[in-house]
Parts: sequence; structure tokens; C-alpha cells
Amino acid sequence: MINLEEKNSFFNKARETMDLKKRNEDLEKNFIETFKNAYQNSKTYKEIYQAHGIELADIKGLEDIERLPVIHISDIVDRQKTEPPFGGFETTITEGVGRIYINPGFILQPGPWDFSDTTWAEALSGAGFKRGDRIINTFNYHMWPFAFMLDESAKMIDATTIPTGVGNTMMQVKIMQKLKVTGFVGTPSFIMTLAQRAESMGLDLKKDLFLKTAMVSAEMLPESLRAHIENKLGITVRQAYGTVFLGCIGYECMHMKGLHVPDNIIVEVVDPHTGKQVKNGGTGEIVATNFNKLYPMLRLATGDLSKISNVACPCGRTGPVLEKIFGRIDQATKVKGTFIHPWQIDEVVSRYHDIFKYQLVITRENHKDGMTLLVELNKEVSSPDVLCRKIERDLKSFLTLRGIVKIVSRGTIPDFHKKIEDKRSWD
Repeated sequence: MINLEEKNSFFNKARETMDLKKRNEDLEKNFIETFKNAYQNSKTYKEIYQAHGIELADIKGLEDIERLPVIHISDIVDRQKTEPPFGGFETTITEGVGRIYINPGFILQPGPWDFSDTTWAEALSGAGFKRGDRIINTFNYHMWPFAFMLDESAKMIDATTIPTGVGNTMMQVKIMQKLKVTGFVGTPSFIMTLAQRAESMGLDLKKDLFLKTAMVSAEMLPESLRAHIENKLGITVRQAYGTVFLGCIGYECMHMKGLHVPDNIIVEVVDPHTGKQVKNGGTGEIVATNFNKLYPMLRLATGDLSKISNVACPCGRTGPVLEKIFGRIDQATKVKGTFIHPWQIDEVVSRYHDIFKYQLVITRENHKDGMTLLVELNKEVSSPDVLCRKIERDLKSFLTLRGIVKIVSRGTIPDFHKKIEDKRSWD
């Protein structure tokens, strides 16, 4: 039986349990510094704020944060087209840029050499990871920033990372055995895949593997799936929530009373129509502000719905807690850890003039996501199989996800349909 109290840990206990008044003073100081940096050194932020009649001296404290307009990912995408490469949200042109990441949909993101965001390190500690753990990091290291963020965060807690990325499950199981890996970070569906691979190799999951802790992200975690993974492997599974542009926004501790907001990020729950904070624990869209000096995100909308919990957590953390993620406010959805937006499907389909109507259908079977693009054609084509393969190739290239393309008869897809139809069930 795993002792949850023994696993309860902090990245910086003094800060995570600090007095609420002191916490807000620190957040306010960081917010004002970030706002001034963005206003004075970012071309786009200055344009946006001046267009809304906001001058530098107008923002004096946290109570003024609602005066700032909410930024959306679509704003970043649009600006990167007119202000390449980073949309003018950056506060410097070349100084301090150590890496350039390419997110799905060809959304560019600058990263500094000196990684200073501690939100994911706090999440790892909250999930139960400790100094000396050997953590297999199965998130994709190819072009995207998330795996690198977790890699650096594991270093902050004096853990060792084995950077495996995705795929090659037999090799990953052998690595876990040979190196006596104690921790896993990745999607809940992939840890299930590794468990199934290990069983097919004749291994006893609890005796032949050494896993103790898992932190999963990028996919929904139904309680039935959590229980199945924990019972199957004899480990604790905790989830974390965030985005590559903001960092970690919330994470579970051992007590699982909600998602703790990390120490150095501001999270609001707002009315998506007005951008004003909802009151008295109401449900709204999660909007967050980080303190990234190079590429600050001020009031970036996530598109996810949640509410602030009023229940104190027994772990002793004093920051705000999000109850859970209730769903999305738009048609965007997450598939195998990657957000898919309607505009991305439009981008792929626009290359094929034979397509009359289309809909992306997301399904889930055996804890794995599936993606099928239904297309109606203007007229019959001579080689429908060739057309499907071409579209499937472009889907994989643009979305970095494999999907099936299925040609259906005219009238199959209803009028006024959703471009993305999510048919998954999460218990």
C-alpha cells in the first residue's frame, strides 16, 4: 500500500504555503513588471493596449488586470502572419532566444537558453516526484517545447530524465527495466500502451518494473482510467494541466482536491464574452498571465472551462485551486495531447477543390483516441483511394497526428454541422 503522506512533497514549501496577503503582493509586483516590459518592449502588446486606450500609467496593481484585453491563440496566429516570426509579442528580436519551437499549425515560439519557469517543477513535486527519481519523459521532443520544459523542470528537483519521447514501446519497456525507472511523465493513454507492451513481453508489471509515480497531462484522465493504471502498475497517478505558451496552470497533489495553481502564474476564471472575472465560484474560461520576460503572455485565453474551488486542501498549499476542467468553450479539442482547431482542418481541406463538405470526428476506444475526417465530394473522382491517402498525408504533416479519411455520400454530413465532432465519453 502506497503511503500518500510520505509522497506529499513541495518544490518550495515556504512559497507554496505562504500567507495569502504576501502571495498577492508578490504576484502584483511580478504582474506590474511583466506588463511594463510588454508595453515598453513588445510592438504588438503596445499596439493592442493603445488601441484599447490603455497607457503605461493606467495599470497600477492586480485590481487593474481586468482592464487588459484577453489575448487568444488566434491573435498569435494572425499576428505571426503579419509580424514574422513571433507576431511582435516578443520583447526582444534576437537577444536571449536560445531555441525556436514549432508548435502544431506552424505556430512559432521563442525559448530562452536559461529556463526559469518553475511551474512544471512545482507540478512534478506535487505529483510526488523527489530528488533521485529516474523519470522517463515520453512527451515529443521533436520541435515542440513541452518535453524540454519537463526535462528542465526535472533537473530543478534533482531528478534524472530519460528522454525517450513517443514510440518504440518495446525499447522503452527495456529501458524502464534496465535503468530501474521510478517515474513516468506522458499521456495517460501512452502509459497504458507501455503497460500492455510489458505484459505482452511476459513481464509482471509490479515485480519486473520499478515505477512508483506518474504525472500525466495533455489528455483527459477519467477516474476509471486513473484507477485502472494505479491498480495495474501499483503506482500513484496525478495529473497536471497547462499550455506550452503559459506553463503549468494547475496540478494535483496527493490529496486530489483539485488543480493547485502554481506559485508564479496568475490564473483567472472569466466570462468569455466580457473578459471579466466571474464571481462566487462561478464557471468560466481559464485565462492566465505568466511572467516570461522574453515572450510574456498577459491574459491569454485557454478555451477551457473551470471554476475556482473554495475548499482548502489538506496538503497546506494556500494558492487558488481549480476544481477541474469541465470542457471547452469552442470547437477546438485535444487529441492525443495535441489541440486541434477548426482553422487547422480548414487549412488542410482548402488544398482540395473536390471537397464539398467535411467534418472531423474524434472517437475513443480502449483508452486511445481516433480521428476520422469525413468528406463529401463535389463529384465523383477517378481514384478516391489516392485522394484519401493524399489528405491523410497532409493531416499528418500539418497536425502531426495520424487520421483516417473517409469519403461519404452527399447529405451524410448535416447542414450547420460542427467542424469537429467529439464523440468521446469520459465517464
